[in-house]
Amino acid sequence: MGGFRVLIVGCGQLGSRHLQAVASLPEVTEIEVVDTRPEGLALGRERLEEVAGRQPATVYRWLSSVEKASKGGDLCIVATQADVRCRLVCQIADTLQYRSFLLEKLVAQSVLDYEDLISFSKEKSLSVWVNCKRRAHPSHKRVKAHLDSTEPIVFTVAGGNHGLANNGVHVADLFAYYDSADRIESAGARIDPILHPSKRGNSMFDLSGTLQGYTKKGSHFTLSSAADHDAPPYYTVISPRYRAIVDDMMKWFYESTKEAGWSWRHVPYEANLLVSNMTRVFAADILQSGRCSLPTLEQCFPAHRFILHELRPHFSRLLEKEIDRCPVT
Repeated sequence: MGGFRVLIVGCGQLGSRHLQAVASLPEVTEIEVVDTRPEGLALGRERLEEVAGRQPATVYRWLSSVEKASKGGDLCIVATQADVRCRLVCQIADTLQYRSFLLEKLVAQSVLDYEDLISFSKEKSLSVWVNCKRRAHPSHKRVKAHLDSTEPIVFTVAGGNHGLANNGVHVADLFAYYDSADRIESAGARIDPILHPSKRGNSMFDLSGTLQGYTKKGSHFTLSSAADHDAPPYYTVISPRYRAIVDDMMKWFYESTKEAGWSWRHVPYEANLLVSNMTRVFAADILQSGRCSLPTLEQCFPAHRFILHELRPHFSRLLEKEIDRCPVT
């Protein structure tokens, strides 16, 4: 059996980290990297040199458009901006016959685009995963294992301005994972009257403030993102029999149980959340077994639906015009 071919579309800050991950996989023998920007391809080449476990026999092709990519590869990683992500998946599936995709978040800028992509992926029998990777992390899996699926939880996340959209979709997906929810309803929001500019384009923004949600089981969720500092977020989870505090940035994890009188105990924080580390596992699993521990396109929809529905009216208000999508990336 020959080696695998991987296509990476978008080689910016995240795409180049995905490149580092797959470059260290011995089963990958061809990697094609597409970026319309010369500086994107240059960043990819630069970060490739940083990979200690890089496979010397791997063949690389550096391309300026998807049209120049080879047909019939095994995994496509799409790490472009969100406004073109859905269109590119459809194009690559139709013209290059890729059937397995790993998508950066946010998958789409509107709920309608996301729903259309779900319909397309079902029609074409695609396997699509979304890089909301916190639910795949061992520490968050441990929290999930301690929660009774029939009992409601209170989930709170607070930190500095890493963005209610970009950070929020991670948090909302983790809430849906903890709760086993297929839908998150709005419980209100207080959004700061500030459009935070994105580093990825003049027409891209994010928001700060507080979002609240709930599920039919009675679970509650609060995400607060401060406007004036960038303190790392931390997570608190409370159920009738278990509670936990997790700080991914500082690799800090404490838990307590009703059975033990609610006394806190330290839990070793496992592994790390770096894209260059976790994508290596995800890509290997997809290539070898056709599955991985990331949420599928359908599983990640509740988080996207909640975030996009909640934030769109506030973007319209702050941009002083009615828009049908969130200008996020």
